[in-house]
Amino acid sequence: GIGPAQEKDTQSAFMTAVFIYNLTVGVGVLALPFAMNASGYLFGCILLFLVCFLGFVSLTFLLESISNVNALIMYRATSTNLVDYEAETEKKQDTQSFALVSKSKSESKSVVQVESHPEFFEFRHLEILHLSNYLLPPWGQKCLYVLICLCLYGDLAIYSCVVPGTLEKFTGIDYYVFLCGFAVLMIPASFMNFSKTKYLQILTSLTRTFALSSMIILTIRYIYQGNKSDHVPAVVPSGISVAWGSLNYAFMVHTSIPSVVAHMKDKKQALEVIIFTFLGIAGIYAALSMSAIFAFADADLKTCSNSPGEPCKINSLYTLNFSSHDIEWVAKFITLFPVFTLTTNYPLMEIILKNNILAIFQKFKVMEHHKRNQFVIASLLAPVPPLLLAFVIRDPSTLVGVTGSYGGMFLMFIFPTIFVRESRKKLLPYIGSAGFPHHALRSPFTKPFWEWLIFGWAALSLIVITANYFVEV
Repeated sequence: GIGPAQEKDTQSAFMTAVFIYNLTVGVGVLALPFAMNASGYLFGCILLFLVCFLGFVSLTFLLESISNVNALIMYRATSTNLVDYEAETEKKQDTQSFALVSKSKSESKSVVQVESHPEFFEFRHLEILHLSNYLLPPWGQKCLYVLICLCLYGDLAIYSCVVPGTLEKFTGIDYYVFLCGFAVLMIPASFMNFSKTKYLQILTSLTRTFALSSMIILTIRYIYQGNKSDHVPAVVPSGISVAWGSLNYAFMVHTSIPSVVAHMKDKKQALEVIIFTFLGIAGIYAALSMSAIFAFADADLKTCSNSPGEPCKINSLYTLNFSSHDIEWVAKFITLFPVFTLTTNYPLMEIILKNNILAIFQKFKVMEHHKRNQFVIASLLAPVPPLLLAFVIRDPSTLVGVTGSYGGMFLMFIFPTIFVRESRKKLLPYIGSAGFPHHALRSPFTKPFWEWLIFGWAALSLIVITANYFVEV
């Protein structure tokens, strides 16, 4: 069965925002200036904020699905429905309210309001794979198992190659030396949980923000010194597919949200935290890309040198534009941005993968009576295969690129929309004439229009991605 999360729900709204920020702002941010320049700054900005909004809509679907399934589990466990469950809960709360009133009179404090609809907030730790057990047919569950594991393994395989590869270029020391050291650090991290990476994540968000701020400030300084690009097109039709492919995944955090939100102290704040975090991230993306476009769009050199010199055109990996900066220590720090980003994202991603592997073990009753062995094997299965792949293939991006692009579209848009539709249908017999209760985790996008909008966007994106692959071939 699926029980409450093992970690205590003590995570603050601030730490939740830190986790979401770190999981969202990965190395992919470094491809955005190139993508937005290719499509034109106006189209790029419009697409950026549109994807931000649609990504948020699908996240509200995912959160509502989790809360709906929690309520469904409670209704089934108590053989009751919304009206009866609420009546029984109200009786229990009357006693609590009486005690609170008495206490408030003696202490001259305001009465604390008792939370309504607790069945939607008393979270069990439900990963996306847990949701599929309740909301998808058997064949759909199996497809999702394969899809989510391939996507997470693909991400970890790329991380396992990029970090040692970047350090090799920076220091000249052999790739495999750094890969062995990376493995020694990352395999034990898989045995941790989110709360144990708290201080690492705070440090990560600070270094990441410093690096991005440095790039933005240095570029704006360059523009104000009279180096503004003269020809900056607003829309470039030939580059739209490039921007579409990069920007669609700029807010891809959906596989991680269940693990992050499950341990919030006050889950009623989840949507607010996501809104403000997404808006902040979109602002950073826009500032980074716009400053790059107006500074380097007209540059003559295709690549920058590794010593102070002239600027070059916007690279597909934007940190390379700073290798020729005149402040050398800043140039070196920015060059190592992928290392800072991926080294701290890796533990989070492998913990999420481990949780999903455990969900598969529970589904198929693997080592059902040996929970400790389940945990150990899942903790090893998360980091070891991608690390082994990194020893064999130094650049796995060609192997996982197609899986990541198509799989990411399903995980970000299609499955959350299917989940919310199915969870509402499953709850209807228990809701009855009372109607769906309004609570803090219910998506504000309840009309069928929003569901079809997300489906339509996903279909259009899949067409654009497919067309782009044929063009490249």
